[in-house]
Amino acid sequence: MTTIQIVHNTILMLATQITFIGCRTWNVKAIAKNNMPQVILSGIIVNLSWLVSMGLGGVSMNAIINDFKWEHVPIVAACIIGGVVGTYIGMYDKTKRNGDIRI
Repeated sequence: MTTIQIVHNTILMLATQITFIGCRTWNVKAIAKNNMPQVILSGIIVNLSWLVSMGLGGVSMNAIINDFKWEHVPIVAACIIGGVVGTYIGMYDKTKRNGDIRI
C-alpha cells in the first residue's frame, strides 16, 4: 500500500469513526423518543460508517498481524482516536445541558 493510500485510509477511518459514534448517539436518542424517521436515517448512517470502518480496520489489522506491515498502524490509531473524539462529542452535548462538564 502506498503512502498516499495509507494517509487516505487514515483520514477515512477517523471520519467514519467520528460519524459512527456521533450517529449512534443520535440513534439512541431517537429510539428513546420513538422518532421513527430519525431512527431509520441515523441507523442507515451508523451501519454504513460501521461497514467502512470495519472494512478498513480488518484489512489493516490483518496486514499488521499476519504480514508485519507496520505502515498500517496510523489507520488503527485513527480508529481509536476517532472513537474517543466521537464519544467526547456525544457526551459533551449531554453534559453541557446538565452543567456538569468533567474533562
